[in-house]
Amino acid sequence: MFDRPSAVRLRFLNGPQRGRHVALRRSRCRIGRSRDNDVVLPDSDGSQSSAHHAEAVFDGGHWVIQDLKSTNGTWLNGTRVSRARVGPGDRLTFGDAECAVVRGDFAVTASAAALAVTLAAILVSAYALVERPMPTLERSAALVAQSVYLIAVDRPSGRTGLATAFVVRPGLLATNAHVAEAVQELRHADRSVRAVAVRSDSTEVLAIGDVYLNRRWRTGSIAHDAALLRVDGAGLGPPLALADAARLASLARGETVAAFGFPSVGTDPSLPRGRLSSDVLGDVRDGRYLAVGLSVAPGTSGSPIFLRSGVVIGLVAGGDFATGADGVRGPSGSSVNWGISAAALHELLRDVR
Repeated sequence: MFDRPSAVRLRFLNGPQRGRHVALRRSRCRIGRSRDNDVVLPDSDGSQSSAHHAEAVFDGGHWVIQDLKSTNGTWLNGTRVSRARVGPGDRLTFGDAECAVVRGDFAVTASAAALAVTLAAILVSAYALVERPMPTLERSAALVAQSVYLIAVDRPSGRTGLATAFVVRPGLLATNAHVAEAVQELRHADRSVRAVAVRSDSTEVLAIGDVYLNRRWRTGSIAHDAALLRVDGAGLGPPLALADAARLASLARGETVAAFGFPSVGTDPSLPRGRLSSDVLGDVRDGRYLAVGLSVAPGTSGSPIFLRSGVVIGLVAGGDFATGADGVRGPSGSSVNWGISAAALHELLRDVR
């Protein structure tokens, strides 16, 4: 229980405001992209938060988060909520903006200002260690796993796993266009085939409905190889945060990256367990292709490629550079592992509502 509203702050975990702290100083603080909010969320192309997304209310000595009928929902520790009590240690997601709830107020009074300046150099190291611990792949993988699904087909003879997909918006999974095309062809060839999405580490099965291919993708090419799958189910995991344009532009060789997906060998399609692989970013080509040393194998197409923070920078695709059927030169798929940038998903999400 807190004795005053300013006893907690929100710390941004991703995006352009990553690391920023905002104290909740009023008993009712509105959160969203619009500038008239008490806590203003990042507003950029592809933002998934709403203008007036949620409200934090200090009620009876406790903070409560309340969704304001936002488009993509308010999530508390991976669960979508309309109203719930929050406290230090909780993690909130507003669309694609992630925040941690932390204790304390960073307000500095005038009388303490001089002392704060004097001690700043000493405190900065302790602050980095105590207030902003380095995210770990173990922690991020646990969160990512809640939102990754095996794409499979059900036939009278049984279930067959095809590839991987992940939640990018309520009701929408992201995967490769070549995966989505295969799903369409299988359903067209055999009306008894049922395309499904099975959540990692669970038996939860969701039916796949409409398929949306990136309009710039051409069969046989890896360029723009992204698609969205519409699924039904209120229990869908929380959307994974996609890196914005600025973060994608800043990607550099040597950054730690990981992927989470379902290799066909060793995956039980009835109870799939996603496999984590990690490496460093080897190269970025044309701002769209990511060279990675990840364990890419059949079944992992469409796996999210993410940073230590859990922010998704791309999705697994495949191989070497070659000229595709559309005359565009890009990775084609042989001895070198490649992913495509999340920019292809931002393009697609702008077209699909």
